[in-house]
Amino acid sequence: ANKANVVTDFHRQTLEVRNMELTYYLMVFDKLSTISSLLAGFASSALMVGIPRKCNPYLVTLFLLSTGSALGAHLLVVVVTTMCTMWGPGYALKGEDAGYVDHAIYILDTTMSSMERFFFFGLICYFTSSILVVWLLFDPTGSLTVTVIFFLLLVWLYCKSLKIAGKLRISKKVDGRIKHHRVRNLGHLMGDATGTLQGDSVSANFATHI
Repeated sequence: ANKANVVTDFHRQTLEVRNMELTYYLMVFDKLSTISSLLAGFASSALMVGIPRKCNPYLVTLFLLSTGSALGAHLLVVVVTTMCTMWGPGYALKGEDAGYVDHAIYILDTTMSSMERFFFFGLICYFTSSILVVWLLFDPTGSLTVTVIFFLLLVWLYCKSLKIAGKLRISKKVDGRIKHHRVRNLGHLMGDATGTLQGDSVSANFATHI
């Protein structure tokens, strides 16, 4: 019984580590969803801007493409991250064993990587749209001034992002998943073929099954 308690406690602590990983991914999705919803609102407002008919049609087309891409990318991030936030914890909680927790975290990890790419793509499209709308609505002098300011901000943002990523990103990730000999059912581990832990079928030879 003491040995079974040790095994059970070990797996419980492992699941606590996995729960911390799950909480981390949910926090990231919440931040991405919040910022993307804000940027999607800005992009949808930009689509309602009245463009003079005398403007360059190529600039208008590029403006519509960049604005639409920004809106679509950020809406995609909002929808997918919201779905992951709603269904990910439920899948991990209601599964039959700890394997469901591992699979849920794996799905959230791969989804987070793709959503980060869509988020930065939408951010670039949003900045492009903001620059183009200035050229469509204002005189060349003011448009050039705003473009230079936006360009400097983009360079500063890019450098800061690279610096933060270099400091905080790790080359090799380590997770809390048990890769070998996971105990899926304590009853089977203790020697009970039915997994009920009833009667004299419980054996102390479970250590040979680990």
